[in-house]
Amino acid sequence: MLFGSALWGLYWLPLRLIRDTGLSGLWTVALVYTGSTAVLLYLARGERGTLWRERRPMLGIGLTAAISGTAFSIGVIEGEVARVLILFYLSPVWSVILAHFLLREPLAPVTIPAVALALVGAVMMLLADTAMPLGRLGLADLLGLFAGLFFALTNVQLRAAGDLSPRLKNLAASVLVPPLAIAAALLLGQPFSAPPTAIIASLAVGVIWMSTMIAAVQVGVSNLPLQRSSVLLLFELVVGAVSAALLAGESLGPWEIAGGLCIVAAGLAVVRGRMPAAALKRPG
Repeated sequence: MLFGSALWGLYWLPLRLIRDTGLSGLWTVALVYTGSTAVLLYLARGERGTLWRERRPMLGIGLTAAISGTAFSIGVIEGEVARVLILFYLSPVWSVILAHFLLREPLAPVTIPAVALALVGAVMMLLADTAMPLGRLGLADLLGLFAGLFFALTNVQLRAAGDLSPRLKNLAASVLVPPLAIAAALLLGQPFSAPPTAIIASLAVGVIWMSTMIAAVQVGVSNLPLQRSSVLLLFELVVGAVSAALLAGESLGPWEIAGGLCIVAAGLAVVRGRMPAAALKRPG
């Protein structure tokens, strides 16, 4: 979990390095996820016979995961890494709310106060710069918020699709990102123009980096209690913030740090609040 979280926290770095070669962010995302999809297709080759039968849940998972993955990737390419990561981490709060309305899961007593705390933290971060009419609200911030929301929608669907194997779930979460990113690039008029090394590098990041991230987190989530894995995933925030500060000169102000702590605390509270005692044992 720590290894996978560290890779997610550093994920912005290869994306920006490739972007700086002249390949636009959306085309970079399309190529990265093409590489990871190829690996995941290979790993799920023994389950091709179930793809058509499971097409509906896979399509739903794929659509929301594609929006989340594309939005998150472009957010960390174009915005401040720590802000995007923290706003993305509203996803545990969204997950609990969506699970209540879509899966009829009961709300724990801590949920409503945690939601209020998370929203206060988001407002503190987004309106941190009082010199600007809307604070520091930018496109990358909105992408981080949308990425977290659609990530939560993906998680709710994954929980509802209990019959899907982990390999098919991972494949569904990756396979529709390339067509979505390509469609967005064409719609926005972003030309596909880059040296061959950038194309090769993007595919390699997908094959090696993205696939390893997915596998590492999947193994961790499958073999650790939810509460522990959720805490360990926060290592992504630390790695992302520190690496962006050291390598990109980015930093958070006092209000942004305070808002981020509110969001993290709210996320941990809702995860702990929905954990039955029996869930603390290792899954069988």
